[in-house]
Amino acid sequence: MSDVRYFAYGSNLASRVMEEWCPGADYLGPARLDGFRLAFLRRSARWKAGAADVVPQDGHAVWGALYAVGDEELDALDAKEFVAALGYRRREVVVEHDGSRVAAAMYEVVDKAQDELTPKAEYLALMLEGASERRLPGEWIDHLRALPARFGLD
Repeated sequence: MSDVRYFAYGSNLASRVMEEWCPGADYLGPARLDGFRLAFLRRSARWKAGAADVVPQDGHAVWGALYAVGDEELDALDAKEFVAALGYRRREVVVEHDGSRVAAAMYEVVDKAQDELTPKAEYLALMLEGASERRLPGEWIDHLRALPARFGLD
């Protein structure tokens, strides 16, 4: 049963990622998290580069995708986001969706790097793919396109 709202802002924006990990999730539409900014503060073993996080910052907002998920999908997301290994932790936030304020779960980095890490180009491409698929605002897509990216294997 889909009874929890989940706000995705990183690689989980892409439908193919969500379909792989959470085939039972229902996409509800674009959503905005006010009072936070996008940052890359997790040293990802999977990507061997920076992974997305959000940090509180007045005057900023992060766009993402809102999903309806059940317990099974939350368990899968916890596994994907390395909750047991203290990669990310689930946090309750309030997002704007279709003119309403909606409580949603999202993931934030537990052990944040002191300085921003550069994400891999492939990771940013996945975020852009999802942002375009989910029809997030053009300004947000432009923001993602302008982010610096790492190329190569290291």
